[in-house]
Amino acid sequence: MKKILTISGEYTAKEIEVLQDLITDFRARISDDDPEKNILNKKSFQFSDDKIVQFYRSAIRDINGGSPKTNYSIFSFYAREDAGLLVTGAIIFSLIAEGLLQLRNQMDFSDSGLNIALFNKSGAYQGWAGFMLQQYIEDKREFKRGIVPRSPNSGFIGISSEFDYGEW
Repeated sequence: MKKILTISGEYTAKEIEVLQDLITDFRARISDDDPEKNILNKKSFQFSDDKIVQFYRSAIRDINGGSPKTNYSIFSFYAREDAGLLVTGAIIFSLIAEGLLQLRNQMDFSDSGLNIALFNKSGAYQGWAGFMLQQYIEDKREFKRGIVPRSPNSGFIGISSEFDYGEW
């Protein structure tokens, strides 16, 4: 049985396969289903496939940023077998998005010493995002440290000269 993805955009068959694997990994790691909607709809996902792909795009932009700059796509990064860092980045961006949604929908009420906070999950999302963000930043730092020794001009890094080759 093969899952049918609902991803907009034009992708090759190989790219669809990669996205399917990444979306499945994302859903498994965050338990992406809404248990309240499972009775009638069998299984209802909280995030659409397109939204998860957008989280991956945000994660790859974040990974490419910083020093040294890189120019990976989701698919070239996946081919490096470093998908764990990419999935963690997508999860962090999903937690940030959900935290902002919860904050926007939060309703606090206070009257005569009675305090009620409905839909107040933003702190929980912020806690999880902060917890995972620390590990993600360290993993990204280790990944970036590994890029310099593997680059073609790695013997010339650190000493600039007008006689060197390659672009900075």
